[in-house]
Amino acid sequence: MKSEKTVFFKWDLLTISIFIICLLLPFYSSTIYSSPTITSKFLFFSYSLFFVLGVFLLFVLFHSKIAVSTSKIDLSLLFLVIYILFNSYYFQEYSSFSVRFLELLGLSFLYLILRNIPIQKYYWVFIAILFSGIGQVIYGNLQLLGYYPSKHSGFKMTGSFFNPGPYAGFLVAVWGVALGMYLFKETIQKHFLLPYTKKTFFLKQLLKNVLEYLPLLVVVGILMVLPASQSRAAWLALVFNTAVLLELRYKYISAYLIKTNRLQTTAITMVSVLLLSSALFGVYHFKKGSSDGRLFIWKVSSEIIKSNPVNGVGIDRFKAHYMNYQAAYFKEHGATEEIFVADNSKYAFNEGIQFLVANGMLGFCILLLVLYVVFSSKSSEEHIIFRWVSKVGLLGITVFALFSYPLQILPIKLIVVVLLSYLASTDILKYKRAIFYKRQFFSVFKVIFVILGLWGGLIGFQYLRKLDAGFQNWKIATDYYQYGDYESVIESYEEVYPLFKKNGAFLMNYGKTLSMNNQHVKAVVILKEANHYLSNTIIQTALGDSQKALKNYKEAEVAYQKAADMIPSRFYPEYLLAKLYRESGQLEKAKRKARMLLQKKIKIPSTAIREMQMEMKKILENSKITSEFR
Repeated sequence: MKSEKTVFFKWDLLTISIFIICLLLPFYSSTIYSSPTITSKFLFFSYSLFFVLGVFLLFVLFHSKIAVSTSKIDLSLLFLVIYILFNSYYFQEYSSFSVRFLELLGLSFLYLILRNIPIQKYYWVFIAILFSGIGQVIYGNLQLLGYYPSKHSGFKMTGSFFNPGPYAGFLVAVWGVALGMYLFKETIQKHFLLPYTKKTFFLKQLLKNVLEYLPLLVVVGILMVLPASQSRAAWLALVFNTAVLLELRYKYISAYLIKTNRLQTTAITMVSVLLLSSALFGVYHFKKGSSDGRLFIWKVSSEIIKSNPVNGVGIDRFKAHYMNYQAAYFKEHGATEEIFVADNSKYAFNEGIQFLVANGMLGFCILLLVLYVVFSSKSSEEHIIFRWVSKVGLLGITVFALFSYPLQILPIKLIVVVLLSYLASTDILKYKRAIFYKRQFFSVFKVIFVILGLWGGLIGFQYLRKLDAGFQNWKIATDYYQYGDYESVIESYEEVYPLFKKNGAFLMNYGKTLSMNNQHVKAVVILKEANHYLSNTIIQTALGDSQKALKNYKEAEVAYQKAADMIPSRFYPEYLLAKLYRESGQLEKAKRKARMLLQKKIKIPSTAIREMQMEMKKILENSKITSEFR
């Protein structure tokens, strides 16, 4: 009896921990960190995992038996994670400091823990996902009504995310679970309430009401708030999820097709394709500029894939390469209409393309293997409903991933891991083995395992504490920068440089501050380091400023020109080039650049552009006066 209580205590404690993680992670955002909506979620998640590790090690230490099961899903996912690890940190010339990679390690650990909890406990995890969904719906509505501030100055509603895209993606990820639990509520209630038959009437009725009304509340809430996000990818994913789940529940289409002949089936198929094409055409034209921008990013990304076809460029290194290829594209093709949809980009807005860029065709083939194994897996009738819900949920996220970047967002990835672990746990074809600790050898092995786990956890916790302090210092430095206190900024950056020396955004900020503080020699060194891990116009213009201050006019021209090639519609890099030519005595080049800027088509009129054009007029007027005087 004592052993059983220990088991149930362990499962309950783990389930409560995972419940809290799923419930609170999407909301956590602390302004004491840089990039708070990303960094603080990562830190909250990481700290939570150390508690989960402690609970698991206690169970291993004090229990005499551990049941181990392995499915094809487990093995395929393990193969994929190992490939990403070795490809990114052993086979690539440069490896970046990557929060995304640390998240991958944490999610892999959580997957292992989820695989060891009883299947019955998963219902609580799904309920936590629903509560987090309704919480985000309320959060978004309060932002729309003006009660809560948005996390982005350009949008009124973002939830607790940095813009409406990830927010809508999270709601869509919850939608598949919520709608599935509502449509199949009778079966789900039957299985969920089975262990609670001997509990009090109040508890059973409370749980029944939660299962009855919470999914419906989430579905209605998401339908109300999602249109305001204006996320076309989310709309498509929601429609797809809804259609599949309704068909699984009511089987209207399959029942109708059975009664039709071949001609009718062909006609229905053609009408369906026509309607789908019309819908996609409408979605494309709803925000045509944004759609064209995504198409252009995919075109440029294909060039990165062509250059690195086998194993790509490494995890989270799309942002280190993309803008260089965009600059090369415009340098080759000139000022096409695409210049007006080009911008600094660090996402491919298609997870398949982004994965190909990072891991090449070899990694993509492994990913396809994982998807095949996941969606071809089978289970017993007892678990068939939630397997449908899990698979459709993954399909909905996949549809969203075709036009956005959900796998860069930790709360969405957490839902993916929950769905995958449930499918692996209920897979009917899996190897099972129970390990008993009766002999002395196994007792020693158990103690060694716990000691190694504690040692690894301690090392990881110490590193996490350093990251925590580092991100806080980075935020302090950002605040100092706003007030122009560059000396304090540099002092803060120097303190955490060893920690973030492979982080492109950190090096960009550090180098830019050095340049602003006239420490140009060091600025050039840091900004050149930043180029290995991040590529954008900010780095190039800051590098050009420092090279110009050091009288390295040729190097400054190269940097400014690269910034201009990256986003040809921008005025500022061309304006800096004109000033460089004037300062270095290249007056003919300065005049040509000034005339070009005065004739340049303006994408978005602004006061800054008018001021730059006024200065270009002065360059032409001064050069005319100078020539007349001569």
